[in-house]
Amino acid sequence: MEKQTQLTHEKHLNHLVRVVPLLCLAYGMQSYMMMSFAKGGPTGTLVLLLGLSLAMSVMALVTYDNHYVVKWQEDLFFVKTPWSWKTQQFKRQDIQSIEVIGEVDEFQTVIVKLNSKKRLTFYFVDNGHDFKKSMESSQEFSRAA
Repeated sequence: MEKQTQLTHEKHLNHLVRVVPLLCLAYGMQSYMMMSFAKGGPTGTLVLLLGLSLAMSVMALVTYDNHYVVKWQEDLFFVKTPWSWKTQQFKRQDIQSIEVIGEVDEFQTVIVKLNSKKRLTFYFVDNGHDFKKSMESSQEFSRAA
């Protein structure tokens, strides 16, 4: 069995832990202001809908971080999404290019362009540069042979 490495989302989850309380505080203050100063109309319904949309956004980000899995090994990589029951498998020789947006010390976006013109984008990953380095070193090795 070959060693598998996985793209992680720890930095983004840590960022969410720091930011979500501030978002909730700002939402609470805005809701209080709306309820205090906007007399009449569907203010309560609007506050409820905005609160639900904030909660759903946070839940969607946490679900994405915990269940969007990208693993790679010597000759291929696998992608498992939370909205699909199947795991997609891609061979390394099918990769045309890999672009990593973001520095090593922050979370990154990885864009993988395949020879079939399909484009895979992985958001909020920690080790995108490791993924790119591993994929490119393997491709250079296979091209030299």
